[in-house]
Amino acid sequence: MASDGSFTLVSPGYRPQSRRLAFAIGTLVAEMDDDDLAQSWQAAEELSAREAAALSEAAALHLIELLEEGLPAADLSEAVADAAVVFLIALKRHGIGDPKRIPACAVMWNLHSDRARVHIAS
Repeated sequence: MASDGSFTLVSPGYRPQSRRLAFAIGTLVAEMDDDDLAQSWQAAEELSAREAAALSEAAALHLIELLEEGLPAADLSEAVADAAVVFLIALKRHGIGDPKRIPACAVMWNLHSDRARVHIAS
């Protein structure tokens, strides 16, 4: 999945009816409820651009390492946390100002570009 130093996170977007944001990397699906989403978004907002870039890169590199190892069950929570960091910081950089307005999208991270790319579904 990440043997080339890249991964893609896919989300159907924030779902107000369930008050959740789901995202997936491969077959691993994670959900954040409103409280977790608000807390994570606030934490991301408090970071400087340099801090956000460093945190996102560290999380992405750790996630690639976990994916290459095959994600044993003990590492699932770490993988979800790393994916959430990369996902939310990428969307903030893309200009999303409110986590409840996250649209259906894909966030692609590549080791060689050192930055996530966001594609919003049309």
